[in-house]
Amino acid sequence: MGDSFRHRHDWTGRWYRRNLTALKYLVRFACMPVQHERFLALIAASPFMRAYRRRDPRLLERHMHRYVNVHWHRRDRLAYLLQHYRFAIAHMPLGLLEQVYAMGHACLGSLTAKDGSVLTLCMRGPISKGCEGELCLQLCDAHENPLYSIVFTVADELPTIMIGCLQGPRGENARETVRELTRNLHGMRPKQFMVSLVYAFARHYGIERMVAIGNDAHPLRRTGRPLYSDYDAFWEEQQGRRIGGGWYALPSLPPRKTQAEIPSSHRAAFRRREALREAAENLLIGALTSSSPRTRMATPNVAGSGHRS
Repeated sequence: MGDSFRHRHDWTGRWYRRNLTALKYLVRFACMPVQHERFLALIAASPFMRAYRRRDPRLLERHMHRYVNVHWHRRDRLAYLLQHYRFAIAHMPLGLLEQVYAMGHACLGSLTAKDGSVLTLCMRGPISKGCEGELCLQLCDAHENPLYSIVFTVADELPTIMIGCLQGPRGENARETVRELTRNLHGMRPKQFMVSLVYAFARHYGIERMVAIGNDAHPLRRTGRPLYSDYDAFWEEQQGRRIGGGWYALPSLPPRKTQAEIPSSHRAAFRRREALREAAENLLIGALTSSSPRTRMATPNVAGSGHRS
């Protein structure tokens, strides 16, 4: 317990504000001491988790604030936080975990876009004071500046992936950036591309259940900050069904067209699109099966991708 008061560079402001923040943390700790001590023990037992805690001390109290779903009680938040890291420690390569959480970033490899430019696939931990989940996949430019992100948490008791964020570029040029990115993905929408990566993650670990946050349950909905995406509309488009508790249940397999359903005049673009998606999924799976992910270039297999659905 005492160690969780040290190195708290996330507690900012004048001394009295920091002391007040520390007091709030202590009171919240006292509301569920057994569960919180269990979480602290998990962090203390893992070298990469200790390094992660030093880099992002907010980890110690993520569950004490708004997190993933506004309908969750703090005990729910802590339970899912524990489950995610229990899953990560048990299943994900240590080298990848160290890069993602202790160092904050892992480059999984590069893809060649339609115009010949380079896109990179990255994996990150939560942003500072993040509230939308514990693992982030990002499609980035050649300099690893994020273009699109999807954030999710893995629950291991009833294996489930919980998507808490699907975010594209912001600012006055955001729409043009999305249009250009769509062209460079051979006509595939970036949102669709990112969701396909989460399905690949789920498939790799044999996780069949996937849920996604709805508009009203998003933790930023009640803060006055705008949501830049209509989550409900997109999940319904993905054949998701509302299941209560603020969630949409997504199909166990992603809805995809086969080549036979595509007009013959568009099949070449379809094959290139599917080849790029498959190359990205292979980069992700390669990182999840390697003890030390390396920066590498994926070359889409256009000729071999046309028979996949």
